[in-house]
Amino acid sequence: MAADVGEKAPEFTLPTDSWEERVSLEEARREGPVVLFFYPGDWSSVCTDQMSQLQKEIGRFQEKGVTVLGISVDSPWSHRAWAEERDIRFPLLSDFQRKVVEQYGVKHEAGFPERAYFVIDKEGVVRAKKVESSPGDQPEVGTVIEDLEKAL
Repeated sequence: MAADVGEKAPEFTLPTDSWEERVSLEEARREGPVVLFFYPGDWSSVCTDQMSQLQKEIGRFQEKGVTVLGISVDSPWSHRAWAEERDIRFPLLSDFQRKVVEQYGVKHEAGFPERAYFVIDKEGVVRAKKVESSPGDQPEVGTVIEDLEKAL
């Protein structure tokens, strides 16, 4: 099963940088559209580059009223240490059980998430998505913004 454009996005609630603090897609959508960025894992060079670039460009999303969420299968402890090290201030969610990557159809055969993004509108419908062909590839922020603008 995969989350496809035009369909309702699977709802979830995941821990952030501690097991006690959680973020749900439903809560995030109350603020406006959401872009979910699935990434293979904390501490890798490509993921570090991608999340650092997103943090650098976060204002472009915020001025459109969009919430950015990062999702990997790393633990909340890893997220906390990595976010502090890289000064990442948007939520990084831990899909430690790999349920959300399966629901969204982005689980790599090795068990980590494919590098992908989903644009989800305030009503919870997937309006755009892209799954990279290789974990080493990453979407350009400008391309994500273009998809966001077209979709909403």
